[in-house]
Amino acid sequence: MSKIKSIGMAEARPRLTQLVEEVNKGGEPYFIVSGSRMKAVLIGIDQYNDMIERLEDLSDSVELLQAKLDQEPTMPFQEHLEKLKEKTSGVPARN
Repeated sequence: MSKIKSIGMAEARPRLTQLVEEVNKGGEPYFIVSGSRMKAVLIGIDQYNDMIERLEDLSDSVELLQAKLDQEPTMPFQEHLEKLKEKTSGVPARN
């Protein structure tokens, strides 16, 4: 990613449709500036979804690392699903 462009609110307002199309097609994001302060960031939906997915992955990694540091017991995901199903249905899982 190169340098994020900035655009004033007054300049962005009449060009909003064009700017949205630009970032939606993979263009670089824009900082929206009002006065001398950044107020918002305009990014395409794909870039937003990628950022959210990365944040969720990082959050999961932090939780796993913290559990490891705390020496909490862990189990395979499939085993966890089976125990969860057993807990919610009351029917013991097959082993």
